[in-house]
Amino acid sequence: MRIRLPVLALIGWTLVVWVGRIRNIVADDDLSGLGRAWRLGAAGFFVAMGLVVLLAWWRRSSQARVLLGVLAAWTVGWWSVRGIGILLDPNHAAGFKVVHTILMIVSIGLAMWAWARRDG
Repeated sequence: MRIRLPVLALIGWTLVVWVGRIRNIVADDDLSGLGRAWRLGAAGFFVAMGLVVLLAWWRRSSQARVLLGVLAAWTVGWWSVRGIGILLDPNHAAGFKVVHTILMIVSIGLAMWAWARRDG
């Protein structure tokens, strides 16, 4: 079972986006306590899942497809809820909404592409 381009694209995108998010969370002096913790937990889960899927595929684990499914479903679910929430929140500036809409579209698109092409 070779790793496919769509799977690699999803893993790479996930790691870039969420490692960047962790950097932003750590640098944000306005965040503290529970606010920082839940954001780090969510971002950490994405990074961990990306690495777990990569490792499973590299080791040719029989669980690689299941783990990819978890990452893809979590990605679609997260962005379906959080991305729409950002769009509807009047407290976010237009630029913030544009950036997060792009992140949402690319993330969901890559998750669906990776899942559809997982076998070939």
